[in-house]
Amino acid sequence: MSEHRYQEILTRLHDDGRVSVTPLAKILDVSEETIRRDLKELEQGGMLRRIYGGAVPPRLDLERPVTERGKVNVRGKAKVAELAEKLVEDGMSIFIDSSTTTTAFARRLVGRNLTVTTNSIDVALLLGTSINRVNLTPGMLRGKDNALVGYETLDYARRFFYDAAFMGIAACDLHHGWMDYEEHESNLRGVLKAQTRRSVVLADIDKFGRQAYLNTFPINEKLTVVCDRRPPDSFLEIFTQHDIDLIHP
Repeated sequence: MSEHRYQEILTRLHDDGRVSVTPLAKILDVSEETIRRDLKELEQGGMLRRIYGGAVPPRLDLERPVTERGKVNVRGKAKVAELAEKLVEDGMSIFIDSSTTTTAFARRLVGRNLTVTTNSIDVALLLGTSINRVNLTPGMLRGKDNALVGYETLDYARRFFYDAAFMGIAACDLHHGWMDYEEHESNLRGVLKAQTRRSVVLADIDKFGRQAYLNTFPINEKLTVVCDRRPPDSFLEIFTQHDIDLIHP
């Protein structure tokens, strides 16, 4: 029932640009307290922004702090990491970019015989003494998530060719495709797509049906997509039509 309410709330939010607690409670035949809990859950998932008496769409140009994102769908991200680890074979050279999901993935690689290139200081520290080799890109430090970003990062990433690139993503929208909040992430992921045999997007279920600020890949881009649950049917239809490699439980 809660999933049904969530979908109804998000549909009305998309159509009207704003929702209010009292009308929603009447329409869905539940208490106002139930609607407030629903709005809180949806806000934690990045689907909306609560205001007094209701909610409005999230800001598309502003990503939540990494400390908040790391607390959202922790089990889902762990499942994505578990499934993605099966794509890694000893001796591979891979790139891991900066996100809460890719950090969860990196934890599963401790002790493996790999060469990892990353722009994430957290990933580099996590793997630095336990795998064959870690290359940390140069770049400007972005303190909010310990990522190295900028032109130097892109130039360094272009110097190598990887067996696989494991990338986070901010959102996946049916019309706008795979999306990010900042140009740094979007540009790096575009470079990695051209420098690897296999482009792997790690996307927990909360990413689907959301929008962010920048288009990174078209929805029909050839990718390997690893998800913790079966994506909605509307996305599955597109992925099947375009032979996108989808991995989920």
